[in-house]
Amino acid sequence: MRRTLMLLATALTLVAVFLLLHLLGGRQYVGALSSGTREGGALGLVLGLLYALAWFGAVLLAPILLLAGLAGASLQGAPPTRRG
Repeated sequence: MRRTLMLLATALTLVAVFLLLHLLGGRQYVGALSSGTREGGALGLVLGLLYALAWFGAVLLAPILLLAGLAGASLQGAPPTRRG
């Protein structure tokens, strides 16, 4: 049960961090990573990098963690099967 809650909490945290950075305007600074121009200075570069990492976490990792947590939660209540 603890592992399941940890997976679900991690997935929700990744999405929450992405949404926070999106609301702070981090999306506009991602272009600095590809073009090399630094509009917002060092803060813009850091915010763009954090936004890109948070986007990958929310889009790639969070669904996997969410599905693994839900699968773990559904299998915990199932009785063990006997073979033989």
